[in-house]
Amino acid sequence: MGSFEAPVVVPDIRQAPVKMSSVVVGTKLEPLKRTDKDNPLVRAGRELVPNVTHVVSSDQHLFFYYELYDPAEAKTGGAHAVRVLISIAFFRGRVRVFETPAVQTTEVSEPNRRAAVFQFDVPAASLQPGLYTCQVNVIDDVAGTFTFPRVQLLVRR
Repeated sequence: MGSFEAPVVVPDIRQAPVKMSSVVVGTKLEPLKRTDKDNPLVRAGRELVPNVTHVVSSDQHLFFYYELYDPAEAKTGGAHAVRVLISIAFFRGRVRVFETPAVQTTEVSEPNRRAAVFQFDVPAASLQPGLYTCQVNVIDDVAGTFTFPRVQLLVRR
């Protein structure tokens, strides 16, 4: 039995240039045992189990989950479209050692929350054991705004 303590920061997203959820890091996707359509960590019948310590072994997968709220919309031929670009970079000190390919979305995938949802799967085997700063690169191309939230991560053998 143990415990974990961390500060909880609740940003005022009304003032933020890019309205984004926290970045949730997990290492397991569990089969869903009950119906929970209001849980944002549930996708395609599986639930992301958060890893609050951010310590992973090199044989695990890293799942990153976050949402971007109210992305700017551009009118194109009468339709409304968003354009959000996302990638995740891994730094050791000041050196970028790994980066996911950029992913683009042009739609709000959760209309109830007016959110574009992103979930990345990065094999921890792609990283040498050590301490990393993971930077999520988020660009709302229509609004011309961006944010770069960071989380610390320790990869063990």
